[in-house]
Amino acid sequence: MVALAVVLCVGMLFPACGFQEPTYRKSIDADDAAARVEGKGVHVPDGFTFSKGFVWPIASVGTSAFAIRYDGPADQFRTLRAADVGRDLIEFEDLPCASIPAPRASGELVELGLVCPAGGGARITRTQRLYGGQSLDLGTHAVVLNPTPSHTQLFVLYAGT
Repeated sequence: MVALAVVLCVGMLFPACGFQEPTYRKSIDADDAAARVEGKGVHVPDGFTFSKGFVWPIASVGTSAFAIRYDGPADQFRTLRAADVGRDLIEFEDLPCASIPAPRASGELVELGLVCPAGGGARITRTQRLYGGQSLDLGTHAVVLNPTPSHTQLFVLYAGT
């Protein structure tokens, strides 16, 4: 009987022990992701499907930062052009996977499923020219293509205001 009570207590307390999403960010669904991406003038190409997304809500005025991942065909990594994904974006540039700018902490992209294969690199297009390792400036967004052995990851990143 005591063992059953312990199992029930552990089961009820498991979510309260830090195994839940941090309060400073929340997960979003495909509909919320689509609205946010479209609001930035970004078009997710055919063949890409929503995988996961985070938003960092703000407590006052401004717009929330977000990071959203879509997965698509492996061959899209080299064939997509900036014009295929949005207006006001510079042409895709190569950069090391480890240098992808994140709206908040870079670990957040890993939690979204960012995979950096050995010797691999990513491609980025953005509303402004940044240099590796810099974060996005307020109000700017970027689209990142990252290859994996089986598919292409497409990240839409927005720094918020």
